[in-house]
Amino acid sequence: MIEKLEVGMMNGSVHNFKNGEFGVEKIEINESRGFIEISYASHEGGIKHVLIPLQNVEKCEYVNKS
Repeated sequence: MIEKLEVGMMNGSVHNFKNGEFGVEKIEINESRGFIEISYASHEGGIKHVLIPLQNVEKCEYVNKS
């Protein structure tokens, strides 16, 4: 399970995600679908998901939880 993720995008922006911070519940890299998926805790009647296309990622660093 990924604990912390830093993504550098082709346009120069950098995004950081960490489990438990700002409601982040799950971080997954799905290479077969071509996405990084960030899932947030349920609030206001729904669950927020963020999909980052791997084709737009220039650099990706992450820490796995042991």
